[in-house]
Amino acid sequence: MLLKNNISNCLIHTDSWFGARLGKITSSEFHLLMGPKGIGETGRNYLYRKVYEELSGLPSRKEISTEATEHGLMYEPENLREFGKHMGIEFLVQQKLILSPNGRVGSTPDAIWPIRESSDKTAWDVCTVEAKCPASEHFINLWNCTTPEHIKEENKSYYYQVLHQMKVCDCLKGYLSIYNPFVRAGKLRVIEFRKIDLVKEFTLMEHRTQEAILIFTTQRDKMLSAA
Repeated sequence: MLLKNNISNCLIHTDSWFGARLGKITSSEFHLLMGPKGIGETGRNYLYRKVYEELSGLPSRKEISTEATEHGLMYEPENLREFGKHMGIEFLVQQKLILSPNGRVGSTPDAIWPIRESSDKTAWDVCTVEAKCPASEHFINLWNCTTPEHIKEENKSYYYQVLHQMKVCDCLKGYLSIYNPFVRAGKLRVIEFRKIDLVKEFTLMEHRTQEAILIFTTQRDKMLSAA
């Protein structure tokens, strides 16, 4: 279950949100740690970016605005409304930054779907929702996916983004909602991710997370000791 204490009050894309994510391993880039042969150079360089952020207090990479990203941001709320209608959901908690208790990991699902509250009122049983609004052939390629395995083949970053959101939120189900408002038919495709079907992936992700934290802390502490 997702502990309420792990849910921040930062509004997405605000200074406080960007600041809270500095130095954190995040869902949107977790795929960089999931190379077939290990973390490798790509993952190590990603972790060094995170070390730089923590030591400098500055983002190591600027948010790049493109036509595709602007399209996605514009239609994301509509995507979530259509997802809610499709699933028969009346209430979604949107774009809350979730921070892990160890302080090294963060995730901002586009939405979390509260299923039930714990008896002591300290946690929610939730599902996560990641909303993507691709255009052109990218939408068609993703629309043709019907399983998590298909998503992994088509777009590894989306696949691990959903899985990592589920991991951070400690939930059993997550959803990838693919939406395009302009096509005359087939505007929405929803793919369900079930933890029970992906146990090996979650085990590997936990191993990679622990390895990543070790690489991060070793490099950071080495630099701190040189001060």
